[in-house]
Amino acid sequence: MKRLQVVMSPDAWKAVEELCAEANHGFEGGTINYSDTINEMVLCARVDVKALQLKHTDLRRALRVMAGKEDLDLESVLKALGDLQGKVGKKRKQTPMDEEF
Repeated sequence: MKRLQVVMSPDAWKAVEELCAEANHGFEGGTINYSDTINEMVLCARVDVKALQLKHTDLRRALRVMAGKEDLDLESVLKALGDLQGKVGKKRKQTPMDEEF
């Protein structure tokens, strides 16, 4: 058994709490703790790797990697940028001009 400390987003923690509460509701033959719940969630998860990568892409780093390739062609760069469009980047701060009155 391996112990690991994990930081969870509020939404992820809510999902763990809800599943754990549901699993224990009316279950009189034992108890299910958070570790049991998280282990089962991890084992049964089907993660979209491409979506996970897009969610954690550093745009500057990705552009540097593309620029450093010897066989750089415009089509592949445009396709990669199209995939990234809207998926990554910092959210723009709202300026007073953007606010609706």
